[in-house]
Amino acid sequence: MKRREFLANMIGSSLAVLSLEETLIGQETSFEKSVREYLRTIMPSRQRVEDFITGEYGPRDKRPGEIFQYDSELGWIPHEAIGSTGVDGSKVFYSYESDGARKVINFPDKPSRIRTYGNSFTHCSQANNNETWEEYLAAHIQEPVRNYGVGGHSVYQAYRRMLKVEKQTSGGYIILNIWDDDHYRNLDAWRSIRFGYGSRCGFTLPHLRVDVARGRCEQIENISKRPKDLYKLCDEDYLWRTFKDDPILKMVMAARKGGRNISSKLINPVAVTFGIPDEKIADTETAKKIKKIHTEAALFATQNVVTWAEEFARDTNKKLMIMLSFGRGNVAKYLSGEPRFDEGFVYWLKDKPYPVIDMREVFAADYKKYKVDVDQYLAPFYNGHHTPRGNFFTAWAIKDRVIQWLNPKPLPYR
Repeated sequence: MKRREFLANMIGSSLAVLSLEETLIGQETSFEKSVREYLRTIMPSRQRVEDFITGEYGPRDKRPGEIFQYDSELGWIPHEAIGSTGVDGSKVFYSYESDGARKVINFPDKPSRIRTYGNSFTHCSQANNNETWEEYLAAHIQEPVRNYGVGGHSVYQAYRRMLKVEKQTSGGYIILNIWDDDHYRNLDAWRSIRFGYGSRCGFTLPHLRVDVARGRCEQIENISKRPKDLYKLCDEDYLWRTFKDDPILKMVMAARKGGRNISSKLINPVAVTFGIPDEKIADTETAKKIKKIHTEAALFATQNVVTWAEEFARDTNKKLMIMLSFGRGNVAKYLSGEPRFDEGFVYWLKDKPYPVIDMREVFAADYKKYKVDVDQYLAPFYNGHHTPRGNFFTAWAIKDRVIQWLNPKPLPYR
């Protein structure tokens, strides 16, 4: 090649590289701009952070509902409050034992064999201390059922709380109650990224990072290790540096940018981030692929948590039960004949050597007794969360399995 041609080719190649770099830089700048704009909309005020640290939120009888307080390991725990979202517009009273369990009403002086872990459907938000399914169950079996549920917790947070409590006592019976969104919460590093500004538990938390294709599930601690670390969430530059590579943020931004007309160009990087192979989403409509990717990653995370819970129970001579609870929407879909979003996870649980209770199936069996439409049937059981009637239904739905599980049997069945 002649020297002049060689130099011309070199210059052309250099210009092409520079052009590509400029394009990539432009894309990065555009991504940073849109991310920063979104982060500003979910950034907490310093007063909001202070309320979260103290758990006060104003006078006890003027608080907006269930209250959360900062916890360095778990992200948050419940705080005493009087809410205003009870059944028929009534007030709701939330109080707790010294170890953080919800107030024990039935047989508080007796030792507790059964301890429950999960989110607000375990805590029984929007119901009074004596209206939880744990208390209805305790009243019937004549022994206390200790309730360690926390609103907003993921399956992983519930597992972490279980470890903290269960390591302090020998033996016993563990109920891990998994609600429908809890799977997705496993992957949240900062809850507000997915929930937006409005959530009172919209802060950082311990979470999981997964690569489904490689079978990897990494446990990551809460990044807010001290109360003062929470104030960093009020700094836009800190938020950008800390969360710019967060897979949930990337997913949210892709969904916001693409909307219903989302393209493969936006979807593929999200799939790669979670290690979701093409065949897992190949038969899914393009507009639904982001949700499918999120669901596959979330359910994989939960499978890992349940496996860890199984191992812990085995190694500490404890007994495990898994409950699957659902909001009104998912129960209605099941009663209307729609497929379960977690079908693979339910199949994975099918042959477990411990009790597994899917509350959709319980509602479906009961619904057969009625001649009303699905919404009319479900209305008395839900008020956002379960109403007291919904909690009683839950207690009665699981009581026979609990009685079979306990050894020795509870007093009324000896």
